[in-house]
Amino acid sequence: MNRRLAIGVGAAAAVLAAGGGVAVLAWPDSGDAGASVVAEQVTVLPPDPSAAPPKIKTAFNTVEIAASSGGGDVDLPERKTKRFSMVGVSWSDPAAVPQGEIQVKTRSAASGRWSVWKTLQREADGPDGLEAGNPGLRGGTVPLWAGLSDGVAARVVGGGSGLPAGLRLDLTDPGEESGGRGGGAAVTESPSAEPSDTPTVDPTTTAPGAEPTTGATTTTPAAVPATTTAPVATTTPAPAATTATTAPAATSAKPSSAGVTANAVPTSTTPVKAQFPSYVNRAGWQADESIVKSIEVAKEVRVLWVHHTATGNDYNCADSWKIVKSIQSNDVNGKGFSDIGYNYLVDKCGKLFEGRKGGVENPVVGAQTKGFNTNYAGIAVIGDFEGDVKTGKVPLQSNAAIEKTLAQVAAARLGKYNYSPTSTAKVQAGATNGKFAEGAWVTLNRIAGHMDGDATACPGKNLYPRLPAIRALASEQITGLALSRITGATKQGSVYYTKKTATVSWAVTTPTAKIARFEIYVDNKKVASPAGSARSATVTLAAGRHSVIVRGVHATGGTAQFGVTVIGDPTAPAWTAGMAVNLRPGTYNATSVPVTLTLSAKDNAAFAGFTVTKPRAATLGASAKGWNVNVKPGTTTYAVTARDVAGNTRTAQIGRKLAIVPETSAKKTGTWTTVKNKAHLSGKALSASSKGRKLTWSFTGRTAALTFMKTPKSGKVAIYVDGKKVSTLDLKSAKNAYRQAVWTRNLTSGKHKIMIEVLGTKGRPTVISDGLVVGN
Repeated sequence: MNRRLAIGVGAAAAVLAAGGGVAVLAWPDSGDAGASVVAEQVTVLPPDPSAAPPKIKTAFNTVEIAASSGGGDVDLPERKTKRFSMVGVSWSDPAAVPQGEIQVKTRSAASGRWSVWKTLQREADGPDGLEAGNPGLRGGTVPLWAGLSDGVAARVVGGGSGLPAGLRLDLTDPGEESGGRGGGAAVTESPSAEPSDTPTVDPTTTAPGAEPTTGATTTTPAAVPATTTAPVATTTPAPAATTATTAPAATSAKPSSAGVTANAVPTSTTPVKAQFPSYVNRAGWQADESIVKSIEVAKEVRVLWVHHTATGNDYNCADSWKIVKSIQSNDVNGKGFSDIGYNYLVDKCGKLFEGRKGGVENPVVGAQTKGFNTNYAGIAVIGDFEGDVKTGKVPLQSNAAIEKTLAQVAAARLGKYNYSPTSTAKVQAGATNGKFAEGAWVTLNRIAGHMDGDATACPGKNLYPRLPAIRALASEQITGLALSRITGATKQGSVYYTKKTATVSWAVTTPTAKIARFEIYVDNKKVASPAGSARSATVTLAAGRHSVIVRGVHATGGTAQFGVTVIGDPTAPAWTAGMAVNLRPGTYNATSVPVTLTLSAKDNAAFAGFTVTKPRAATLGASAKGWNVNVKPGTTTYAVTARDVAGNTRTAQIGRKLAIVPETSAKKTGTWTTVKNKAHLSGKALSASSKGRKLTWSFTGRTAALTFMKTPKSGKVAIYVDGKKVSTLDLKSAKNAYRQAVWTRNLTSGKHKIMIEVLGTKGRPTVISDGLVVGN
């Protein structure tokens, strides 16, 4: 890209010093050389000031290399060092290139034996844009994965007169788990971890068909034991395309500004909306977030660069996380990059790793193809596909597992921005590198090899010719796979509940003829493999929480999946305290008494609520503690069903009697006057105005309500229950109100006495009692 800084270096530094900001860059909006230039924005994300160090810490040590008096053929004799697993060589000036071959040999910490001399490749990866101005940026070699070592020697053959300043060995020890077993917790994001055929997904983490969200993880991803050796894929790679050109060797040719077409132009421009594949996130490979510097985020991903790390092939896939961790340390501590240079990495078993921070979903600017970093992404296969005839280094062979991952990453990242993986892009170099001058136009395949953008042999003679086949594979993906519905289960929040069986139905946009099969997993165990024409499957679930995953498998091997959490719940809710009928305040009459039916039930999984069928129909939610209803005096039957979300039910029924006890049945103390009015209960009431007048009712029951007539001149009354004063009521109201239950009480079932006493309130001493209502 032809990126021009629209703010000066000083201004950019001021933005970063202020804690972040936006650096405005510009590039042509179309592929035509004469197109107008429009401004685009690249956001600069500052370092996290409170980033926690990883649980498994990385040790980074350096050893200075001084040229010997013998012409520099041997610069550093064999010597003991602190333990390390990756070794690289770096120097102060990133523009300097040491003469001769830089070679190292290492001593195994396990056997004590020294390796043969190994030549380190010159690093062709590098930052541009704002990152190219990082203080402390250094030149360096591709680091070598040596395995656990405790000794090193180095030499520069034929370079004694041209050694750059600050030449040193960079030694990285990725660390071990407690107990020395090695292997960090391989935390994976949804979908499942690869290369196993068994998904290990928490299906609540990612919407079907969507790319996982990076940043703060809010889920509990499944772990893949890193101490278990991941098998090397044995499937036969697809035939190599005959149109691919041989990977050129690294060259020191002068940069060219002429337009270049890197590969033949493919025909399809239809984007492929593929699902981003499973990956080990940064927490999984124990990234050190505390060393990450400012990160730039661009507008889109226009091209995906394919690299190889050239760090060597002698590794076990169970140790891949250590290599990724070591590359981050070497890139940042050794070369001064802002973070690991690659956006993604994949090991020889096809396992994918999140690379530069924030780059799974966002167009994060990497440091992997100088001049072509902004609006590009880079994925590196861990290993060396080039080899070395002189040293006998055997190049890595590509395989189906690697190519499937490369293809799906490419389809997902390019498809997000509506680019086809088999199309081309006409772009400009944003900086001068070993192959192109800044501003040079080049037509690139959307899936391009590193050598297409710089003077390098990367991604090697055994991988570069496979890119046409990978492009074709990227165009053949499972797309649009998503949940349609689940029958036999009820959804609450993001979780489904079923008694025992549920039928999962889905939709997919990939033509049926191109779908090999679907796979149904329950708790990471495959339970069914319906045909590619299937659009539903029924699962039987035991009690408890389960992950149910539907995975679509393309005829070419690519996959997409979605997952849901389903809880099997065959157990009906339990009544915890039964039901009770309590009188409540309100207006009473001979045919309608307000009561509250109290309810209490719980469920072992998820409670849904209550369904009332008697005395009338009502539906209550899960939080309901009671139900207010008016019933006739006499005996009433209450029937209620407690239900859970899965559909289990338990019904309970009680009968309760309500009786209106007239005031005439009370024992009187002092003079009370009978007041007749059809508005009173039973057409009459008792009135008293003198202090100390009392009415006492004796009854058997469990709930009671005192009713009064309230007037503007009504006074106060004291309430006693079983000989103890419990309340004082003021019966004054703005207007006359008959049959008012202003006091209710729930009691233990049995015999009780309730007494009222007139308090003779000054100026309004009258109390009018309308009787007592009792429930058994």
